[in-house]
Amino acid sequence: MHLPSQPSLYYEKVASDHDETESEPLSGAASTARTNARLQHQLQVVSCCATYALVGPALVLVNARILNELHFPFPLFLSALGQLVTSAYCASVIHLLPRLQRLWLRWAPPRIAATVTPRSSIEPVPLASPKSPGAVDAGGGGGFGSITLHFWLWNMIPIGAAQGITFASTNAAYMYLTITFTQMLAAFTPTVTLVLLYATGVEIPTSRATICVCMIGIGCALASYGEGQLSLIGMAFRSAGIFAEATRLVLLQRLLKNLKLGVLESQYFFAPAAATFLLAGAFFTEATQFRERDGLATMRANPLLFTASSLLGVVASMLTFIVIKLTNSVTLKVINTARNAAFVLYTVLIKGEPATGIQVVGYSISLAAFSMYMYVKYHKL
Repeated sequence: MHLPSQPSLYYEKVASDHDETESEPLSGAASTARTNARLQHQLQVVSCCATYALVGPALVLVNARILNELHFPFPLFLSALGQLVTSAYCASVIHLLPRLQRLWLRWAPPRIAATVTPRSSIEPVPLASPKSPGAVDAGGGGGFGSITLHFWLWNMIPIGAAQGITFASTNAAYMYLTITFTQMLAAFTPTVTLVLLYATGVEIPTSRATICVCMIGIGCALASYGEGQLSLIGMAFRSAGIFAEATRLVLLQRLLKNLKLGVLESQYFFAPAAATFLLAGAFFTEATQFRERDGLATMRANPLLFTASSLLGVVASMLTFIVIKLTNSVTLKVINTARNAAFVLYTVLIKGEPATGIQVVGYSISLAAFSMYMYVKYHKL
C-alpha cells in the first residue's frame, strides 16, 4: 500500500505543545502493525486472484465431464441448477442471515451476544410503481432499495436472460467442440462487445482500440479456420454464448452508470431471471429426453459432481466482484486472459486435445492484440 508523504501519517502529536519535540516517530509496535496489515492485504489479494484463476477452469472441466462423460446432454437444466443455487445463496445472505443474527442477539446470553457484530441487513426491495418516491428509472440514480417493478422488468430481466443464454450456450458448445477451441473462441468476446457498445452509444472506442479489437477478431478467425474437428452446431452455440455475454456486459455497463449494486445484490436480481428463462427453455426442449434418460438418477448417482458444478458457479460469481474490489477491472481482464491461455496449454499438453499450428498462430495473435488493447485502454490512447 502506498502511503502519502504527509507528516501526520508518520508522526503522532504528543500531549503537550511545549515539549522539546512536538512530534515523534511512531512506535515500533505501530510500525510493525502497519507492516503486518500491508502484508495481510497483499496476501489477501494474491490468494483471491489465484483462487479466481483456478475456479473458472475447474468449473469448465466439471461441466464438460457432466455433459460428455456422464451422458447428461441437458445444458439448459445444468445451467439452471447453478443459477438456482446462486439465487438461494444471495437471498439467504441478504434476507435470512440478518434475521437469524437478530434472533441470536435477542436470545443469546449477554456475554456471548456482546461479542457478535450484527451484519447490516438490506431491507426487502419494494416493487413499487415508477412514480413512487425514490424510484429509479433508466435515467436516474439509486441503490438496492429503490428498484421499482418497471425498472426491474425493463433492466434486470434482459440482463438475467442474457446471463442464462450465456451459460446454457457455453455448456452446450462443450458437447460439440473441444475445450481448447471453446477457450480460444472466448477471445472473440471483446470484439463483439466493442461493436455493441458502439452501436448502442454506451461507449465510443478510439481508433487504436478499434484496430486492436479487429486484430483479436482476425486471430480468432484463424484459430477457427485451423480447427480440425469443427462442428457447425457447436460453433452456433458458442457464437450465441459470445453474443449473449457481450450483450450482458453492455446492458450491465449501461445499468451500473445509474445504479450501484454489489455482486450479492446484482445476482439477487439477475440469477432468478436467468434461472426462469433456463427452466422454461429446458421444459420445452429437454424435459422429454430428461425423463426418458432418467436424469434424476444420474444426478443421484453423481452428487459430488453436480454439487461442485453449482457451488463453483456461485464462487466464481462472488470472486469476480472481490477481485475487482481488491484490485480493479483491468486486473480482472488480465487475469482472465492469462487464465484462458494457461488453460489452453493445459488442455493441449496435459489432456492431449488436438491443436493445429494455424490455431496456435491465430490464438497468439489474439493474445497479443488483447495485450495491446489493454495497454491502449489503460493509458486512454
